[in-house]
Amino acid sequence: MANYTRCRGTLDIYDKQASLIQKVERACQKIAHQFHYSYIQTPMFESSELFTRSSGETSDIVTKEMYTFLDKGNRSITLRPEGTAGVIRAIIENKLYATNDLPLKYYYSGSFFRYERPQAGRYREFMQFGVEVVGTQSYLDDVETILFIVAILKELNLNEYTIKMNSFGNEICKNRYRDTLKNYFWQFKEQLCEDCQTRLQVNPLRVLDCKVDHDFFKTKEIPTAVSCLDAQAQEEFALVQKILTQQKVPYIVDHQLVRGLDYYTGLIFEIDIQAVDGKVYTIGGGGHYSNLVKELGGPDLSCVGFGLGINRLALILQEQYQDKSMDTTPSIYIMPLCEDAIFIAMDMAKQLREHDYVVTIENGKKSVSSMFKYASKKQFSYAIVIGENEINAKKVNLKNMQTQQQEMVAVDEVLNVLRG
Repeated sequence: MANYTRCRGTLDIYDKQASLIQKVERACQKIAHQFHYSYIQTPMFESSELFTRSSGETSDIVTKEMYTFLDKGNRSITLRPEGTAGVIRAIIENKLYATNDLPLKYYYSGSFFRYERPQAGRYREFMQFGVEVVGTQSYLDDVETILFIVAILKELNLNEYTIKMNSFGNEICKNRYRDTLKNYFWQFKEQLCEDCQTRLQVNPLRVLDCKVDHDFFKTKEIPTAVSCLDAQAQEEFALVQKILTQQKVPYIVDHQLVRGLDYYTGLIFEIDIQAVDGKVYTIGGGGHYSNLVKELGGPDLSCVGFGLGINRLALILQEQYQDKSMDTTPSIYIMPLCEDAIFIAMDMAKQLREHDYVVTIENGKKSVSSMFKYASKKQFSYAIVIGENEINAKKVNLKNMQTQQQEMVAVDEVLNVLRG
């Protein structure tokens, strides 16, 4: 018999982990609705050229991490490593910028693929939630995307977070900073790792993202992107910070922050969360980009967006809640003890589910003690016992599984009692 196992860096998601994933997705979708974003879905694979052109040929994603193959038509196809390129391609191809008012506001969620070293919260197939604002004309859209993330974290009760920010200003400012960095690092060229020596030639900004030379950089006074901003970019970056301060959003300006994708031209940010064990996780990031739509064949539109790692958020929630249930919706376990009780149980379950209660009916032939053990193990909020005595009295036995208190309740009063 063959022994099949999942590929390295992939997950089978079930039971509690599946519940955590769904909780994160529901929170993201709820906030997307509140911020008036529309859902968009793009294919899991695209032409390889789309990603090499959008992500940047010198980015680690393109040079090391893409899952690329030739299809039967000898076309180069890549499993999507990130969400922005596909969304922008869809907007251009379907001319959504011409048939809708600007800015366009879309959110997406799904699986993405990168060939990298698997570790806690980082996988080769991973789930991501993201948004794109296309056709923005104000730095206020940049701020709103950060507030969007803050609202998601609040919904998940994750309050120990920090927003790390930096700004390239605009394309002119970014090019000025790129030249400044190249001139600065050239004097240390021989001390840089092999990858950074190449990056210095083709994209000096990527040097700042190096993990090998990270400690070396701490000893140097590296020029900052902020120092290369023009007057307008400086003013807008200051206003972003002012609004976040007024909104009580914890943030820091990280002068060495760069993103793994080359298309960012303005404000960039990442979100760090401190887990229960004290370890800090980066759960996502994003920023402003001005040229990608035009470069991919569309009109000249500025954009801002972000991506959040659903798997990593689920991992943090798992550490935070341990064995405690996070679902605040009362769950009810109905225990029919005789055949006539089944009909009452079915009607009651239908009514409760119509009012958004989570209901399970015991359809097996367990003993009463086994049923109560199961109810306790599965952390049901209430157990409802329906036996011959209850049927004769036209009542049910309602037990609060947290307080262990129980009472006889008329069948037509169960919903009112549960509502308090």
